[in-house]
Amino acid sequence: MPHADSQPSLIRRIVRKGMLILLARLPTGRWLAKVPGFRRYYVGLIMARTDHTGLHSGVYGSYAEAMADVPPSRLAGWDHADSATLWLDNIAPVRPTTYMVFFWLSKLFGEHMHLVDFGGSIGLTYYGYRRFSEMPAGARWTVVEVSNLVRQGRIVAEREKAVGLSFLEDLEQAAPCEILLSAGALQFMESSVPGLLERMAAKPRYVLLNKLPVVTGEGFWTLHNFGPAVTPMQLYNRDEFVGYFEQAGYRLRDSWDVEDLDCLIPFHPERFLRFFSGYLFERVDQG
Repeated sequence: MPHADSQPSLIRRIVRKGMLILLARLPTGRWLAKVPGFRRYYVGLIMARTDHTGLHSGVYGSYAEAMADVPPSRLAGWDHADSATLWLDNIAPVRPTTYMVFFWLSKLFGEHMHLVDFGGSIGLTYYGYRRFSEMPAGARWTVVEVSNLVRQGRIVAEREKAVGLSFLEDLEQAAPCEILLSAGALQFMESSVPGLLERMAAKPRYVLLNKLPVVTGEGFWTLHNFGPAVTPMQLYNRDEFVGYFEQAGYRLRDSWDVEDLDCLIPFHPERFLRFFSGYLFERVDQG
């Protein structure tokens, strides 16, 4: 049984979750948005929270429009010292969301290959991969991240004796690679898809992507409160997203649902996204 002191906290969490479902999944969200002052009050509450990740607010047409709506009291974006310490107590999380990445890496990542991990935080996927398998002989794993995460990542890599792991701040500086990996980061970048492959020294053979919010309707931006800060997040139109890689000479080899991630935007139940997505693209155009 829960300790008596934890019961009020549990009740608050249940009430908060129920309210979020009411506002973000049911038609009541649209009705309550019309109540004078309620929308502003509720959005202010969820955007002010620093103890919860994965809260969303608003629908925007661009990164700049969303960024302009970040509350003045909150840090904006990912490049902050607090963001870099989010996973220090658990640098190798292995959750259902990541197993498909490890499955495909076990088949594709081999000796003397180079993998570029775009938006790889402090090397989280590298450490998760290392729990299941040794790095292939001579293989390299390069994480490309913002400066604060790169700085913390290098400290952790030295502490963990991370063989083959290195960090860069600019994708354009990364050497050609066989595998481009991005596990839940593209949607937070001002410019990702389209434009991703054009920033690389050469097209990789494989593009392995995970934990992406992809919708069947029109793409848009929202605000994502991940605790230490608030950042714009893009939800991609699926046909446009997949089409970008197909037009660049890739075929879609595999796709999967990431069912333990969703997106609920209060007052926009029509935008509810039940699960995120993952993709593996293989290059067929060798020109």
